Amino acid sequence: MEEKTIAERWQALDAQRTTKLERARRCASLTIPSLLPPEGYTEDDQLPQPYSSVSARGVMNMASRILSAMLPLNDAPFFRFEMKTGMEPTSEVNNFLESLSYQVHNKLSTKNLRESIFTMLQHLIVVGDVLVIQEDDMTFRIIRSDQYVCRRTVEGDVTEIIHIEYIPVSNEHAVNHHPFTHGYHGEKAGYSIEYVRVAKDPDQEEWSYTREDGDGNVVDSGKYKVNPYIALRWCAVAGENYGRSHCEDIIGDISTLESFTESLLEGVAAGSAFWIGINPAGITELDDIAGAGNGSFVAARQEDVYTISPANTMNSQIQATQQGVEIMRREVGNAFLLSGSAIPKGERVTATAVRMIGSELETVLGGAYSAISRDLMVPIINRTVYLMLQNKEIDERLTKQFSEDGILSVEIVTGLQALSRDTDLQKLMQMGEMVRNLPEESLRLFKWDEYAKQLVTAIGFDANNWIKSEQDVQQQQMKMEEAKMAMQQKMQQQQTAQQAMTDVASNVATEAGVQDVQQTGGQNIQELLQNPEMMAQLQGMMGGSDA
Repeated sequence: MEEKTIAERWQALDAQRTTKLERARRCASLTIPSLLPPEGYTEDDQLPQPYSSVSARGVMNMASRILSAMLPLNDAPFFRFEMKTGMEPTSEVNNFLESLSYQVHNKLSTKNLRESIFTMLQHLIVVGDVLVIQEDDMTFRIIRSDQYVCRRTVEGDVTEIIHIEYIPVSNEHAVNHHPFTHGYHGEKAGYSIEYVRVAKDPDQEEWSYTREDGDGNVVDSGKYKVNPYIALRWCAVAGENYGRSHCEDIIGDISTLESFTESLLEGVAAGSAFWIGINPAGITELDDIAGAGNGSFVAARQEDVYTISPANTMNSQIQATQQGVEIMRREVGNAFLLSGSAIPKGERVTATAVRMIGSELETVLGGAYSAISRDLMVPIINRTVYLMLQNKEIDERLTKQFSEDGILSVEIVTGLQALSRDTDLQKLMQMGEMVRNLPEESLRLFKWDEYAKQLVTAIGFDANNWIKSEQDVQQQQMKMEEAKMAMQQKMQQQQTAQQAMTDVASNVATEAGVQDVQQTGGQNIQELLQNPEMMAQLQGMMGGSDA
């Protein structure tokens, strides 16, 4: 039967993942139960508490490591814009894309991206699935696995997503409330349920958006040019709509650790119990011992009183169980990278340290790190660029690059590949040392301006803030030419004035009766020029002649 409402469509898709949710809830119950509570759970209920906290600490540790590699705490962008293969970018285009990466990075750094990704990673590690929504204000929120359903193509591309939201009954018309994170997909007192469906339009890049209430009435609808819904999964299985978690892969070790820890705690508790025994054939009376206070006098014989404790017979079993717990702790700890290299301390992490963390994650997780980084970051960056263009927060010249016709003109590189700035810097430094030893004729062929731009970019700075553009260079050259011409004019004026003063001084000297100026080499004229009274007279004469 074809579904008529989104609620009916939800029920049909929800019924197909019962086994998947059962597996996910078991993983959550042994690690962090709040990530996926039992069905029917309300915030007034008590969540199950695991006997061992090793798995919970392991989940937090792995999530922190992936976050440190995915979003390092430095000022450089965690992604790069690159032209597609076969396209030759100009120097201007490269600077343009680098400047764009810094604009997008600075915008995302002011949002709740880090804390959202940390929560998202916990869901992926434990449950295997999570839904991320990037709102129009570029903030993020997380929808847990039991509050959304999705459909994928054979290739794994999402074509349909439905999620539920709990709306307070007192404000039924408010359609932008966050989902009630502690609820479940069912009726709840004080809240009404709304169903939100986004689906890919056939043969189009747009996504349709529809919101209905529980009765099937359309509350809101529209189109998304860039889909804000990102359905992530930890490990993709061919032909399945949902993923498998890291905890599901090691559920045997986690379960064994939980059983051993429970047995150890119960054994230790039982072994700590003891009783006072009285020899029935002795002279000591039971009532005298039982009713005696601490430090009081009792008529008794020491041989008649003894202690009965299970620990005397359980020590070997407790020790064996403890050894089993320690073994499983190491196994589970290794699976969650608790024994790996430490996360660098401090507010800033170098690219080399991030690369080491990322390489370790890539080796241990079998490519899951790069897959998550790509599947999450690329949609986020695409939508951020789209929203910034809509808000006119970036250069309008980028509109052509990210229009409907050119949105795929650049590629977004995340993960380990985005950290190649450190490698680029090393290569550029090596090239600089090599170029220094080249002949002078070869140095003329070297593009020093391009080298400077690439060097500044590799260091992690915006080249536009440090390298002058061609227009700036031309303006500077024009200013230098103007200053040079002004200097030459000034020198010519000074030479003309000096020649005029020399001619006037010669005339004055002749009139004064100074003879044989040529024979004395002009000495008398020089003495005349050094005479303050004569210079004042000369200046007066020149001024009078000008007048």
